[in-house]
Amino acid sequence: MSGVAFLVSRFPQHELLIHRLHARNADFMTICEDYREALEALRRWEATPGGETKVAEYRSFLAELEAEVALFLDRQGQIPG
Repeated sequence: MSGVAFLVSRFPQHELLIHRLHARNADFMTICEDYREALEALRRWEATPGGETKVAEYRSFLAELEAEVALFLDRQGQIPG
């Protein structure tokens, strides 16, 4: 699954904006890729015995990325046009 798809599942009310930003904004593309990689790493660590510390780290990182995405979406959504 792509980073865009993961973010759309997390922010479904902003699906169109997410797709538009991903197509036009290199910084947003990077965030999408970082989100996908972090989510995949989290899933691997969740399946690894003794991986609790890494699971906590990746959950924290994903929360930071989600906050960054939410801020990005809010700023972009306020621009007319």
